[in-house]
Amino acid sequence: MEHVRTIPANKKSAELFADARKVIPSGASSLIRVAGHEPNPRFMLKAKGSHIWDVDGNEFIDLLMSYGVLINGHAHPRIVEAIRNQLEDGTIFGTPTELELKTAKKFREMVPSDMVLFCNTGTEATMHAIRMARAVTGKDRIVKFEGAYHGQHDYVMFGVEPSETGLEIKPYSVPYDPGIPDEISRTVVLAPWNNPQVLERIMKRYRNDIAAIITEPIMTNCGVILPHPDYLHQLREIADRYEALLIFDEVVTGFRVSMGGAQEYFGVQADLCTYGKALGGGVPIAAIAGKREVLEMVSPGKMVFGGTYNANSLSLAGAYANLQILSENGGAVYGNLHGLGTKLMKGLEEEAANAKVEVLVQGVGSVYQIFFTYLHEIQNYREALNTNDERFQTFQQGMLNRGVYIHPDPFERQCLSTAHTQADIDKIVQAARESFVEVREQFE
Repeated sequence: MEHVRTIPANKKSAELFADARKVIPSGASSLIRVAGHEPNPRFMLKAKGSHIWDVDGNEFIDLLMSYGVLINGHAHPRIVEAIRNQLEDGTIFGTPTELELKTAKKFREMVPSDMVLFCNTGTEATMHAIRMARAVTGKDRIVKFEGAYHGQHDYVMFGVEPSETGLEIKPYSVPYDPGIPDEISRTVVLAPWNNPQVLERIMKRYRNDIAAIITEPIMTNCGVILPHPDYLHQLREIADRYEALLIFDEVVTGFRVSMGGAQEYFGVQADLCTYGKALGGGVPIAAIAGKREVLEMVSPGKMVFGGTYNANSLSLAGAYANLQILSENGGAVYGNLHGLGTKLMKGLEEEAANAKVEVLVQGVGSVYQIFFTYLHEIQNYREALNTNDERFQTFQQGMLNRGVYIHPDPFERQCLSTAHTQADIDKIVQAARESFVEVREQFE
């Protein structure tokens, strides 16, 4: 079967990439923006709603959504207006503002947490949360899970994407990046995800040393991996039993899987939670929220928390408008968002089956990933390794050629927004139909 398709023009992006590499290491200030893109990443020029345009004039339906940031789509008019209005009054003051208070109150209306502090990135949020847990408990070690990503600070850069995993009871504590002192590895204990029995044994081994268990409620650095039905409740019980804090990293799931994030969706409350991405809907902002008895320790003479750009008014204005949109009519937008996500995942599964290509489409609501695998479920990082990267990348290129933008890394995720429409879903499924056939023809 012959497929006729137009390869999107790429000349200007290639030229810009070659030029950028002369002055920016690897060509971009975040490596994920260039990694895996062959022969070069697309340089984007503008975006609106669910669509994005590159510098060569190509238009795409966007399923990257800036890694899940753009819950209300690109350049939502109410968010743009809020930012524009704030620009005229000032971007940053270095003082408390009424807008900070308003945004904190709106946040607390939506999220099951007592108090909230604002910072700028998910990396900062998890770093502060871990330090708070150590201060409150008086203990040094943390438990994190294989394959989980919690940002770019030293304490969470272990076991992110190890090629060799070791035994489940004692996974290899491999740093993700050079430059991390060996001493730090002794404060980070790795565990396999979705396995409470092994976690219990690990906690017993370090019963007097664990300050916190940090986890994504849904793993989103290995595609999308859901917790077993009782797993998060079991984490809550294990943390309590060993007098450790439970930290949910909701940088991806917060304000995406439901109005109250994964805490609300799964009915489990953590001691501390971190937020980013969909909190701002396009502006740089993050948050640490949680129980009053922990966060009230942040005060002069106790725990320190600060940052010049924390709670800057420009980011607060965008975030407040974003949260207003999401919370209107009791969060009614989430019903439509989940409905579109369910239709899309079902459509992708059906087209793969019709093309006789083995895939697993796994996700919840507006966040999902397509795994090229024989497995019927992926439960942890080790199982996620049993996927075919080459088939995924062929599929990704096929989708790109048909006007759908997804990241080429199969361990990333695909995201919808409130700006996506049924027409978008139909076009994505049509593009997938043809791309799955190409995968079959190339690898059969």
